[in-house]
Amino acid sequence: MRTFVALCSAGLEGAIASELKSKNYKITYSSSGRVFFLADISDVPKLNLQLKTADRVTLLVSSAKVETFDDLFEAVRGADLRDLVERNARLVVKKVKVTNSRLSAKGAIASVVKKALVDNLGGTNETGATYEFIVILKDDQLFLLLDTSGESLSKRGYRLRSGAAPLRETIAASLIVLSRWRYYQLPLYDPFCGSGTIPIEAALIDVPNYRRAFASERWKCLSQIWKTEKKAAERLAIEVIRKVAKETRIHGSDVDCEVINVAVENARRAGVSVNFLCADFRGLPTVHEKVYVVSNLPYGQRLTDDVLSYIDVLRKKFPNGFFYLLHPSGDFENYFGKATKKFRFQNSGIWTYLYMYY
Repeated sequence: MRTFVALCSAGLEGAIASELKSKNYKITYSSSGRVFFLADISDVPKLNLQLKTADRVTLLVSSAKVETFDDLFEAVRGADLRDLVERNARLVVKKVKVTNSRLSAKGAIASVVKKALVDNLGGTNETGATYEFIVILKDDQLFLLLDTSGESLSKRGYRLRSGAAPLRETIAASLIVLSRWRYYQLPLYDPFCGSGTIPIEAALIDVPNYRRAFASERWKCLSQIWKTEKKAAERLAIEVIRKVAKETRIHGSDVDCEVINVAVENARRAGVSVNFLCADFRGLPTVHEKVYVVSNLPYGQRLTDDVLSYIDVLRKKFPNGFFYLLHPSGDFENYFGKATKKFRFQNSGIWTYLYMYY
């Protein structure tokens, strides 16, 4: 077993933890934007295909206290890369993040790490597959991560266009996971759906993301496993999409008819069934049955309209609803009532709250 680190928006670690636990992975530690867990190298394809809330899946290859460049070099040179990185690998230090550490010059850190990696392998002509590393230095503690995903896992491939303030796909999926909504139970509504990310991610929550490429697909140690897992993922995706289309009722609406057209196209590209409607939520018919209402509410920092002045109408439209609503205002409960639970996380650089009513 090796230690992996799933990366996410700060504050949404609970969503990844929920997903990992449901798949029987053991979580060992969690910090801001990072969830550490145990898995086998052979699990890399499944993790990338099935996790919906992580922005990327990385392997922890070195962790050490480093206060000097010599410390850094030795920690990286001694990293456990056996049976993982091929001798002719192309090595890339893709990102360096430093917080409260003696070493702070990112360019110099990247250079030392690259030299140490090459030395670790005994040299490389860099004609092989690419291996991208992320360097995190926090309080002089090094975390050297090998990125197995490549492009962010939020890049599902279905969204060519979006509205004025799009929600990242992995954040939308996190809302669905935290709400514990299941497609075979109750309907789901998003009355401020924009380009449709939340309803589409709800429809895709159990669908493997098999249509895109991943960095570790080209690694010799995983290439055959990737081929097998992708074929299995495609079969599962077709089966789940059919079940969702048959058994569920997922609805999205927005006052902007042009953005609804974008949502319809995005859902078509994702291959899922969502009922989209161009309508002001105040004009929607009242839904008396139990439903989930999951939405990223419009507000001033994102859009010119702020919904707080009339948000109470939402309760009248869904009198038996379970609400999971995003808004940055700490005063939201003054308008909508005391939340069952709430917490903060970062949404595109803006600290916002998820207010949960259930």
